Amino acid sequence: MNKAILLALFYFLFSSSGIAETCPKLMQQIDEELGESKQLSADQIREIRSLRVQGEQAYKEGNKEDCQKLLSEALDLLG
Repeated sequence: MNKAILLALFYFLFSSSGIAETCPKLMQQIDEELGESKQLSADQIREIRSLRVQGEQAYKEGNKEDCQKLLSEALDLLG
């Protein structure tokens, strides 16, 4: 099973406060994996970065559920 799906399921089981605490960790994970990945196309990188930025914006606006969803999508694209 894809790790992003597992993460999404795990985070879904917790309250939004749990999600709020995980969003910064997911952003950090995306940043780290993007820096290590050598097999992504330019389009994939743009999409992942866009989802990460949207996720961070949702987090700053207090929309933790959307944040988690967007960041999980980005992680899914990272594979």
